Amino acid sequence: MELDTPWQDAPSPLRSGWRERVANLDGECVFSVDYRVCSQCRLAWVEEPYTVPEYQGCGLASAGLTALRDEYGDVSWHTLGGHLRDAKAFWIAVGSGVPGGYQKHELCPHVDPG
Repeated sequence: MELDTPWQDAPSPLRSGWRERVANLDGECVFSVDYRVCSQCRLAWVEEPYTVPEYQGCGLASAGLTALRDEYGDVSWHTLGGHLRDAKAFWIAVGSGVPGGYQKHELCPHVDPG
């Protein structure tokens, strides 16, 4: 599988002040995740990763989260929580060895909840 372009970022359509990381394949969005980074607190959050069913299990989500971590360097990665029961294994797998481990963490005072 080869993506049309490298990872793309745009303002999140769901959360004010957040960004959305997207991967496109053949003109179709196949992966997206909302994220927010606070450079002051060195904290980051990701929310609502989504991979179209046809490509689930192909490593797109893992690759997208890795690209974000590589881009933002030394920050601790979290989520706001509320994961679906079926997603727990995913978060454990992608959080292994990651500062913060994508564990639940409230937003810092510098970040608008959107």
